Amino acid sequence: MRGRTLAAAATLAVVAAVAGYFGGRIHSRSEAAGAAAQVEPAAEHAILAKTSSNGASTTGAAPGIAQKLPAPRTPLKYVFADLQSRANAGDPAAATRLSRDLDLCRRYERLDRDNAKLSDELLGQAVDKMSAQQLKNYRAQLDAVESRGHNLGGLRALCDGASADMLASLVPNLQRAAQLGDAYARACYLDRGPNYDPASLLDHPQRLGDYRRSAQQMIDAGIESGDWQVVNLLRGAYEPGAANLLSAVVDKEAYQRYRYLKLFRLGAAADPAAADPAQLDKDLRAASMKLTTAQITQADAWAEQTFTRNFQGKPIGADGPLWDPCVFPYE
Repeated sequence: MRGRTLAAAATLAVVAAVAGYFGGRIHSRSEAAGAAAQVEPAAEHAILAKTSSNGASTTGAAPGIAQKLPAPRTPLKYVFADLQSRANAGDPAAATRLSRDLDLCRRYERLDRDNAKLSDELLGQAVDKMSAQQLKNYRAQLDAVESRGHNLGGLRALCDGASADMLASLVPNLQRAAQLGDAYARACYLDRGPNYDPASLLDHPQRLGDYRRSAQQMIDAGIESGDWQVVNLLRGAYEPGAANLLSAVVDKEAYQRYRYLKLFRLGAAADPAAADPAQLDKDLRAASMKLTTAQITQADAWAEQTFTRNFQGKPIGADGPLWDPCVFPYE
């Protein structure tokens, strides 16, 4: 019974979040991260809302490219070719818009199915045996499912007619958006890579090689732009026993692990709530045991210079809690 309740809560949380896309709600990154943290861990990632005025990340925008994007919620089948062409030509706004619309449409069928299943389960309950409070809760759940079904109708309009080939392009378009400066796409691609869409990976195994070749450039860009999410992903990748894609790409040198741990520790110093300082100190001591005194001095200097120059002394929580790497902001 508890499993069913959690599944229902998960479906409601995700489908409700679609309203953030189709209702035009705008939130800051910190609000988006906070909302994501409230979703049941077993749930699909919540669809959050935080974009610039044209619906795309402004990070890394090329000054010479300023074409207007199609109106929000324009059916993907009508704009895919244009967005794809512009993304391929290096338009960061088009790449971000395309990757996020594809992500929404990749989720749509399951969201619609799960909401319909929840509706059937609710309608199948015996209301004559419910107490007054149970009836009140029951009606509220029915209203929520009906409302979310309406919101999914908007998503249906966006995704109706999107072909399988279009949806299969999600990963390369996510990669392109990441390479063009979208910090959210970069975090997701570094964390999941082609595993973000396992079905397409079976048909395109070469995407693993694409990930290996592009990961370091994204890491460098993230550090250069002061992106704590990238540092946090590296911290996990260098953890002993880590077995995700990023850990397979980075070298496992103790020196590199110590550098990123030290940088993360500097960011946590001004924001103890963002990470456990005691655990970070313990991890640093363990990493330092494999280094010479000269290496520790050199790594400390790199971390301090990078913290000052690239992160400008900004603590980890300055933009809100670190978010799930594959939670995207949507218009």
